Amino acid sequence: MSRLRVTLAALVAAALVAVLAGCTPTVAMDSAPHANDPQCASVTVELPDSVAGKKEDHTNAQATGAWGNPVVVQLRCGVAPLGPTTQPCVTVSSGQDSVDWVLTNNPDSTVLTYVTYGRTPAVEVTIQHGKGGVSDANVLPDLAQAVATIPQSKVHKCDAAGDAQ
Repeated sequence: MSRLRVTLAALVAAALVAVLAGCTPTVAMDSAPHANDPQCASVTVELPDSVAGKKEDHTNAQATGAWGNPVVVQLRCGVAPLGPTTQPCVTVSSGQDSVDWVLTNNPDSTVLTYVTYGRTPAVEVTIQHGKGGVSDANVLPDLAQAVATIPQSKVHKCDAAGDAQ
């Protein structure tokens, strides 16, 4: 009987080690004001396992995503849509999906913040840029399929000059 107990204890210990080894830290984030919009659920389901070569992390907030260790990309669905703006607007394509993004802060910052243009609810992405970070040119195409699940307005699109109308 003692041999059985030792074997069971070893199996339980091995299972516990396997479970704990699979655990990853949870990234603390705040949900966006409209994270409960059903469109955000569609985005969340389609988020990729990796962005710019960085593995997806677990988050503690609804309609969010994070990638990298340390985290270099964070996404929040459900932010307020942008109105007309003179901020730089770029159309990023990946396969059949294209998404208009507005850079909402200084392009020389170490953290860049992009918000979708012409989609309700809007999606916000922050990207750790520069040393230790990733390029927005690698991040935004990786997110296009998920973000494109929210329909694009026919009126609110980037114009040919690269600025939102």
